[in-house]
Amino acid sequence: MNTLAVDAYLDELLCDVADVAALPAMPGIAMTAPAAAPPAAGPAVVAAPVVAEQPAPASPARQAPADVPRHTSPDASATVPNRLARPSGSGRWLRLGIGRDHYAFELLRVQEVVRVAPIVAMRNAPPAVLGVMNLRGRIVPVFDLGRWLGSADVVESEQSRIVVVECDDELIGVLVTAVEDVATLAREHIEPPLSGSDAGAILGIARIGRSPVVLLDANALFA
Repeated sequence: MNTLAVDAYLDELLCDVADVAALPAMPGIAMTAPAAAPPAAGPAVVAAPVVAEQPAPASPARQAPADVPRHTSPDASATVPNRLARPSGSGRWLRLGIGRDHYAFELLRVQEVVRVAPIVAMRNAPPAVLGVMNLRGRIVPVFDLGRWLGSADVVESEQSRIVVVECDDELIGVLVTAVEDVATLAREHIEPPLSGSDAGAILGIARIGRSPVVLLDANALFA
């Protein structure tokens, strides 16, 4: 390349950039416009994500309060239990004799049966109360069951016994002519007390053999 061509090329470089495109192309030299300066770097702005507005949850519908059943007092006639329902339902009874009559206590009420022990009379005691006896260090009142029921007095003999029954957490001894046996009674074997009469301590009448047996309630008998 000659010197004149190089000088002309240098002069053209000093002209405005806008005139670069008008320069004649030089053999072997590519003419390019200077690249535009990149924009100044700044903090990147990130578009905030658009959050779709969620509909507010619908409040649950209020339900009308259910009607609370009212407890009405039962009919008075329905609350009167049958007298035969008063025993605990064991079905076992201790049969005993007062003269020629037959009675029975529910077996669960009977604590024990003992021979006739010495009885100490008590002043001003009711006629049916014979006195008190010592049962292994415990003082127990003793009743003549025949006299207490308005029947004949119990005549003591070799077969006579004192039956200790529980009455409202207390022990009471009853003198009887004899203790017969333990009988298991079904519901159909028990008749209710006589209608129209004051049953008192009578729970029912059992049909055992030829002689009826009067079932006694110990709690009501000595209440």
